[in-house]
Parts: sequence; C-alpha cells; structure tokens
Amino acid sequence: MSPDTPVKFLKGVGEGRAKALESAGIATARDLLWFFPYRYEDRRHPTRIADLGRHVESPVLIRGRILSAHARVSPVKRMKIFEAVIEDGTASVKLVWFNQPYLSDQIARGDRLSVYGTPRLTSYNLQIDSPDWEKFEGSEDDEGSIVSIYSKIGTIAPKTLRQIVGRALDEVLPEIEDPMPEEIRKTLGVIGLREALLAIHRPEVLDEQFLRQRSPAHLRLILQEFFSFMLALRVRRAAEEGQKKLRRIHIDEELRAEVRKILPFKLTNAQKRVVKEIADDLCGSKPMYRLLQGDVGSGKTIVALIAAVIVIGNGHQVALLAPTEILAEQHFQRISQLVDKSLVIAKATGSMSAGERRTLQAGLREGLIQLVVGTHALLEEKIRFKSLGLAIVDEQHRFGVEQRQALFEKGETPDILVMTATPIPRSLALAMYGDLELSVIDELPPGRQQVKTVLRTASQLDRVWKFIDEEIDAGAQTYVVFPIIEESEKSNLKPLTAGFEAMKQRFPNRRVEMLHGRMTAAMKEETMARFKMGEIDILVSTTVIEVGIDVPNASMMVILDADRFGLSQLHQLRGRVGRGERKSYCVIVCEEKANPEAVARLKTFEQTKDGFDVAERDLEIRGPGEFLGTRQSGVARFRFGNILRDHALLEKAQRVAIELIERDGLDRAKDLLGQLLGVTIANAARD
Repeated sequence: MSPDTPVKFLKGVGEGRAKALESAGIATARDLLWFFPYRYEDRRHPTRIADLGRHVESPVLIRGRILSAHARVSPVKRMKIFEAVIEDGTASVKLVWFNQPYLSDQIARGDRLSVYGTPRLTSYNLQIDSPDWEKFEGSEDDEGSIVSIYSKIGTIAPKTLRQIVGRALDEVLPEIEDPMPEEIRKTLGVIGLREALLAIHRPEVLDEQFLRQRSPAHLRLILQEFFSFMLALRVRRAAEEGQKKLRRIHIDEELRAEVRKILPFKLTNAQKRVVKEIADDLCGSKPMYRLLQGDVGSGKTIVALIAAVIVIGNGHQVALLAPTEILAEQHFQRISQLVDKSLVIAKATGSMSAGERRTLQAGLREGLIQLVVGTHALLEEKIRFKSLGLAIVDEQHRFGVEQRQALFEKGETPDILVMTATPIPRSLALAMYGDLELSVIDELPPGRQQVKTVLRTASQLDRVWKFIDEEIDAGAQTYVVFPIIEESEKSNLKPLTAGFEAMKQRFPNRRVEMLHGRMTAAMKEETMARFKMGEIDILVSTTVIEVGIDVPNASMMVILDADRFGLSQLHQLRGRVGRGERKSYCVIVCEEKANPEAVARLKTFEQTKDGFDVAERDLEIRGPGEFLGTRQSGVARFRFGNILRDHALLEKAQRVAIELIERDGLDRAKDLLGQLLGVTIANAARD
C-alpha cells in the first residue's frame, strides 16, 4: 500500500464507497490522511444521565442502552419524527430526530449507543434533539478513548469512515515522506509531518492547547501552509526581480527642483520617509514592488505623483490604474492642476470614442504621452507603451493579481507601486501582498480636519435635517448616503430613488441631485463636477462616492442604514468630508430596532477616528473577504491557518521564505516549493 493507492483498494471501501469518497475529493490513501476530524469526543468520561440537569444547553456525551425506539408523524406539521429512550443505569432521557424516518432501520431496542448532543428542558422533561450517535458492538473497554469525528460523506456510517481513515493511518502513514527539510523544520520550530498527522487523527490528550489549535501538530500544519504560500509569493517575486531593469533612474538637483514645484504643501515626515523608500527602489537595479498604504486624506496621491515625475524626468512613461471612472477622472484633474503644463497627460476609460482610443494608442506607442490615468481600459491588448517605467495601481484590492501582472507585462520590468486608502492590518496585508514591500503613511497632513462622528436613530432624523439646513445656510454642502438604489422585495433598506424624492420634498429650496453607479460615466462626471463647483447643495448617493472623491466644501455626511456597512467602508465614506477648512460632521443612522451587535459596532466607529484601529476591529468582526467588501478579494484562503489568530506565524513564515531564497538561491527554493505542493496540491485544489 502506497500513499498514491486509489481508495477503492483499501480494505472496507469497495466501488460504492470509493465513489462517495472521490465525490468529496478523496481519491487516494494520501487524501485520507489530509481528511481531518472536525471535532473530537472524549469517550473516557461520559456524563451520567442522572446528572444531565446540570448540563442543560451544553453539549454532553452519554452512553447507554435503548429502551424504546419508534417513528411517528407530528399531528400539526405532519413532520416525521423518530424518538428513542436511552438509559444508563442511573436514569433515562428521550432522544428526538426530525425528518429521519430511516433511523427505524438503524436504531432498535437493546442497541448500545454513544450519543453526543445538547440536552434541553421541554414542558415535560429533558430531551436531546438531533444528537450525533454511534453504535458500539465491542466491550465497554473499547469505548474509553478519544474518538475523532469526521464530516459525513454520502451514506458511509461515521464508524466505518473512522475505520477507513484508521487503516490509511496504519498502512500508509509510515510511507509518507516529509517534504520539509530538517533545517527548515528546525528554523520554523515544527515537528515532523508523520507525527503531526497522527496526533491530529489520534490525539492522546484534548487539552486547551489542542482544542485552541496551538498544539505542536496544529502548528506544524499551519506553518507548512503559511510557508508554502509565502515561498510561492517570494519565488514569483524573485523570478521577476531576476529580470534586471534595463533603465537607470537618476535623481539630480534639477529633478528635485521639478518635484518641489508640484508640491502644494510641505510633506509630512511620514510622506518624506515613504518618498525616500520609493526613490531608493526606483534607483535600484531590481524592479520595485511596493504597497503604499495610508488612511484617507494622508496624501498618497502626491507621493505617487512624485514617483511619476522622477520616472518621467528620466525619459520613461507612467500608467496609473484606478478602479472607477470617477476616481480616474479625479486623479486626472488633480494631477493636471499640480504638474507643469509641458507634461503630456491622457485619460483611458471605457467610455472613450473610437477616435479617442486610436489617438491614445498612438500617443502611448510613440512615447508622446508621458502619463496616462485610466481604468481597466489600460489593460486592453492594443494599449502598448514605448517605455513604461512605472505602473501605479490605486485601490489594489479592487483588482486581481492577474490585472496587476497584465499591466506589468506592458513594459520592460516596470516598477510597480500599489496604493490603497483602506487601512489594512499588517496580518491581512501579508496575506494579500506577501510579495510586496510595505510603506505606510501613518500621519495626516497639517490642517486636515478631525471629523465629528455621531450615531443617531431614524426617529432623530428631523434634528439631523434641521442641522443640514443650518450648515447649507453657512455655505457648506452635504452628502446623504443610501445603501441601495431601488426598492427590493427582499430588503427593508432605504432605497436611493425614494430617498432622493423625499430629500427634494424635505428641502424644496435646496439644490438636490442624485449619484449612483448605474448612471453613465458622463452623467456621473457632470454631477460630481457640479457638486465640486458648489452648484449642488445636497448630493444623494450610494457608496459610489466611497473612494477618492475630493470636495473641500462638503462638510456634512449622513449615512442611512449605517448598520448595513462594514466599519472600514464607513470610514472610507467619512473620509469624503473634513477635506477643507470647515468643521465637519458624519452622522451614522440606524433603526431603533437594529441588531444590538450592529449598534455596538456603530458605537465603536463613533468613538474611533484612526483608520488602522477601525480596520483591526472590522477585520476581527467580519473576516477578510467581507472586510474588503467582496469575497472575491484576492485574499488567500487558508485551510489550517487563520490570519488574525496566527499573524505572528505568517510573519515568521515570510521571514524564513525570504532567508531561504537569499541563502540558497531561486532554483533551490523552486525545488522545495515543488516538494511542498506535491503533498498539499490535491487538498489545495479541493479547498
């Protein structure tokens, strides 16, 4: 028997069970070793049925014989119910299963069962609903152990499944090769693979360390997964860095003077530090791969523009990729205001005419256009550059790695600068961008207003509307944000279209306009331009304004149904105000009967101003996929590791991966990566 033996050849499997196992992604004996228990039962210490009253609403294990068993149909809902009574010599208790009439063929009077479930108090007595159960045909001595419970597969009985995995452990585990060399194991501080797999399937103790997944066995699997992931990222990075940059970037006094000309204000110390990190990368012989992270309003755009001016000053082109046309337009306008008129800037968006598209393609191909700002239109195959020296990707989490790579391939090893205004906790940044160096602007420019945030209920909205009137009278402008555009049968959220009409009626003497993602690009641009010029008093909008919109005179934001947004998204929205000299306010509104947990979350937001603090809390509450606003966010999904719980292990894995490549070279790292993936590739594909 070898690890690659098909499961159908294992004793006790056969064709039928093999098909069920294969449908669950278990094709070989090796796969069985990586099919882990989802929980464990300590059957050495069952609870006496007489003591169940002390364990109401807590899971317990009981053991005994069946006194009676029968199926019936409930008179009200006509539901099929199977009931049994089990006793252990101290007392008896009723067991109830719903819609499982087939249990009549599996459980009978006199059977000895081990039952795991949660007792509850009914009007008449104690009972256990829908418990896990298993027959025992051996002696009492056979039951005194820790039992692994595996997820159900087809019609294979739990005990049979455990026996199949047990045979794989006995016959195949000794043949498993450890893909991790001893020196790496020692550096990571982990045990051998065979020892870890055996401990996961057949633990000798169920102490707190094991149940919290901090046992040596768990740490081995977590670190192997993290190390494989980080090694893959760093191998790709090293392979790209292996292509030395053909261009040389020099920064002289003349170029420094050019940079100083575009600065609208004095840089903060954080900005100066980050500019130096980027400039050092640009002047180096290897391509830059850097993530520029900063809170809303921290001045990332000006830092990116300095990098662009340096590259353009050395005779190369720069591309800035933004996720939406509104943000691309805003970057274009802002950069156009700051740079010298001799710099040739262009836009690339999906709404370009055929003629504009041809002009853009020719200008980039011939090197006449020095800086292009655009959306996904920049990634089109016909877009080619004469000499792309720097690719800037804004709001990176809106793009996949493939899109970043597509931009990279449009030049001869261009430098890559990735920006995000979503403050990403270090653990998540590592999981998303483990192949990038990290630069953080953790300081706001002087004069940036602190936004006063208050939580209000829907019944207090009249006070809010009155305050908006006062603010507009004082010359300010206001955002009112709704979570959805139109009414839905499945949703009780306030829709934008109805809200827009209500706002016009509530403020008949104010200029009220609407903005949402379904409008054409031209309509959105026109509306935003009018708002920026002060021609609109109240902009009723969806979250389309979340990223990058910069209107210094807008000092008031009202977010309705705020409990439906993540904390980080609320923080992004709040960042649209406080951008000028006016005292600014953000009012977050929820219903009186909102979920208490959601209200507690909003109170946290009300008191938290720093974006990184908000992000840490949001990540804890919602997890990585939801935190970034989409489950398709490019965040690695780990089977064993948890980036919040195990962030220190993730950093350790990255450090060891980098050291390995630097010490042993790229070829050795590739060989080791192949060994590691050889063991886990089937599981990675399945999960």
